[in-house]
Amino acid sequence: MAKRTQAKLLKKLQLRFGKLRESLEPYYHHLDFRLFEDFGDDAFAYLIEKVKGVDMLDLNETEIGNDSIALLPRLEYVKEIRAKSCKNLDDDCVPFLNQIKGLEFLHLRYTGVTIDGLLQLTGQPQLKTLMFSEDKPEDIRERLSMLRRQLPSCELVVNGQTVDIDDEF
Repeated sequence: MAKRTQAKLLKKLQLRFGKLRESLEPYYHHLDFRLFEDFGDDAFAYLIEKVKGVDMLDLNETEIGNDSIALLPRLEYVKEIRAKSCKNLDDDCVPFLNQIKGLEFLHLRYTGVTIDGLLQLTGQPQLKTLMFSEDKPEDIRERLSMLRRQLPSCELVVNGQTVDIDDEF
């Protein structure tokens, strides 16, 4: 039964994305998947298979989840991940984010990734900008300080505002 379901899914993906997949190149400056309605983990896995490196991966407002992020460490590099409003992402994607080579910019605003998850982001010393959301930013001052120590060269942007740990929220 599972093989039949997989075959059916593959056929559906081929019909919807086959021509695009054939035209994909190994390297991209900007790879933008925002244009596709109902773009989730299966579609991402089907399309990213041919890609080797991306400067800017734009996934904003798609339906991708942790399974898509789990595929990114196999790439030679991904410099920017824009995953704003990807509601299916949560703290479980952080171990995969740690393994991505070359990551400099990470936009996780309006996702399920929390400050506690971000504190597990230990494999990205070259990260220059980290954007995320927090419902109660006044309650995370201590954890923000910890994140700052972990990523001293990284600009932290919470709820659209650059954070200076000494400032009030």
